[in-house]
Amino acid sequence: MLKFYFIRHGETVWNTKGIFQGRSNSPLTQKGREQAQKLSKKFNNISIDKIYSSPAGRAIETAKIILGDKTLDIHSITEFQEISMGLVEGVSKETFETKYPEEFFSFWNDAKNYNPIKFNGESYSALLERVKIGLDKLIQENSYGNIIIVSHGITLKAIFNIINGFGIENFSNQKVPENTSVSTVIYKDGKFKILDFSNVEHLNFS
Repeated sequence: MLKFYFIRHGETVWNTKGIFQGRSNSPLTQKGREQAQKLSKKFNNISIDKIYSSPAGRAIETAKIILGDKTLDIHSITEFQEISMGLVEGVSKETFETKYPEEFFSFWNDAKNYNPIKFNGESYSALLERVKIGLDKLIQENSYGNIIIVSHGITLKAIFNIINGFGIENFSNQKVPENTSVSTVIYKDGKFKILDFSNVEHLNFS
């Protein structure tokens, strides 16, 4: 049996400013590092067999903090990097909405018709396709064990859209996991079972 712990990276500087990150990177805030440290304690008594991370700096930094003293290599998984926002990376939500109002609306509300071609972004259909490849890779590379995956908000939303068996028409209704939240999934006999989604109980402890 496989048990996956899907984790969103800690809070970043751009998170606090409402700026789109995408493939660009913004460092963790002090709060973000503290979030990851609290999460690390959660895994003190859990045997982890492997850890994957998006190649983005904010995800890798989160993964390193979570590992603490555990001597595991962090495996890069490019399929789980954040959705590319193209030319609007590093741009505020207000600027995005002003410059591309139609695309801004569909980004949040109409995934099927979101077309980011004007600013060289990645469509939701392309995101879902590569995330599916990433999930297949996890299953092919691991036959059992406890696996941590550190990724991003929109990408995790896509991962769970697929795990739930939803189509792209359901995408906009799905929730984005919170920073350093843990979503636990079992994979057994060819099927996924979600045990927990966006759990942040660790943030309540010192």
